[in-house]
Amino acid sequence: MIGYTFKTYITNGRECYIYGEKQTGPSTETKTDFPFPESLTSLMYLDIWKYEPLFKRMDKALLDLYQTREQRYADEVAAALDELAPIHFYFELLRLDWRYHLERSAARGYADAPDTLLHKQLAHIPSDIDTIQKQLQTLCATVLDMDGAGSESVQQKLICFYKTHGDDALAAFQFRPQPINYELLDDDTFAEVLCPASIYDLIDYHLRECLKREVRMRACKNCGKYFAVTGRSTAEYCNHPFDEKGRTCKEVAAILKWNKSRSGDDVFKEYRREYKKRFARIKAGTIDPTWFYQWSAMAREKKAECEAGKISFEEFKDWLRRS
Repeated sequence: MIGYTFKTYITNGRECYIYGEKQTGPSTETKTDFPFPESLTSLMYLDIWKYEPLFKRMDKALLDLYQTREQRYADEVAAALDELAPIHFYFELLRLDWRYHLERSAARGYADAPDTLLHKQLAHIPSDIDTIQKQLQTLCATVLDMDGAGSESVQQKLICFYKTHGDDALAAFQFRPQPINYELLDDDTFAEVLCPASIYDLIDYHLRECLKREVRMRACKNCGKYFAVTGRSTAEYCNHPFDEKGRTCKEVAAILKWNKSRSGDDVFKEYRREYKKRFARIKAGTIDPTWFYQWSAMAREKKAECEAGKISFEEFKDWLRRS
């Protein structure tokens, strides 16, 4: 690899990426896109400590590479980077950048590895991302939350937050100068393009775009995680994966709503059936109306308990049969 391409831009509500390795022969570039700002919101809740062993493995391999200059240790780092890239798209930049520098160092027999392949840059990523996640969540809660208290604008909330916390590097995200270009990308798109040097650049770029565009954020009613409300302002559930089946909160909520609706229909039908049966006995003169109305009041209470989940549907049916 003689280099690599990685650039991103935002157009028509999508965050777009162009990336790939540059070779001595024909180079190929891949294009992909996601709804904006999906990469940022998904990073906010990535369980980064789950992947700490992967970063420790690369750290150890680099230290061994410094001592031995053996290719197998560079291969270990490259393999770990390949494992990391699919976890979150920002890590694709990390993979391309490190593979490029590994190949350059290999051409010099890894003599410069301690100076060009800095192991701490990888070792510190989990703790750095953990800090950034807290900063992003704080900004969502205090600045972008569309349901938050107060009538101030996003600009006013942002100014207030940075006046109070801007000097605290742990509490407030620190914006940096961005390597931005303005270019023609295809027949339909001329846009500002970021050519990031690091994952931090990507986070910085997408966060500032959220703030500039005043993207509305809301805490999901199911999982409590923030998501961007880009369509109807009534959206209550996010598209973050929620369970081991990979279903999102929006999908799980729809299933629960359907089940509740179906359950509610069944409860009402069972109640209505027993109600009609007993009401018919009043006309036939086989039961006392006073008793029927007392039963009806108790049946409505039991029906409400069943709909609220306090008793099961089977328990409700059993009560109706015995009452």
